Amino acid sequence: MIKDTNNNKNKVPITIREMEIDDISAVYHLGEELFTSDELPFLYRTWDPYEVTDYFTSDPDYCLVAEREGRIVGFILATTVEKEGTAWKKYGYLTWIGIDEAFQRTGLGLRLYRKLEDSFREDGVRMVMADTEASNKEAIAFFRTLGFSSTRQHLWLAKTLKSPAKNQENRRTSHQKNNEENR
Repeated sequence: MIKDTNNNKNKVPITIREMEIDDISAVYHLGEELFTSDELPFLYRTWDPYEVTDYFTSDPDYCLVAEREGRIVGFILATTVEKEGTAWKKYGYLTWIGIDEAFQRTGLGLRLYRKLEDSFREDGVRMVMADTEASNKEAIAFFRTLGFSSTRQHLWLAKTLKSPAKNQENRRTSHQKNNEENR
């Protein structure tokens, strides 16, 4: 079991441990506060309860929480990908990291990541990947502090589609207008 209790005066006294089933709700609600669609409308991955449960059930060793006095104040969710015929064979993928706003800039994100990286190393991971929006300067600075480098530019495009009900309604309205004009 991963456990890290750091009571250094410069850091907040927090325990970092593997996520347990009873933590799923708290992790989800913290993520819900941090990853809102209003602030991050173009996330290619949507924060929902399935994100937490899917990672917890498929890769629990890479789901960590930061706890203070019984309250979840941070988390990290990750997975691994195995690709035969590639240089590294086993990759780590950091998918979500969230820190309660009151605990940001305390070194907690760094501590969570270091514990994740230790788990990756133990399991033979040779490369860790993470992604963020090009405009997310804080996340980019955080990842660079951890030793990540931007190896190439990646352009991600998005298009919002109308819901099927609205499309059908628009087609009916358009069809009705055409019929009226033809009469």
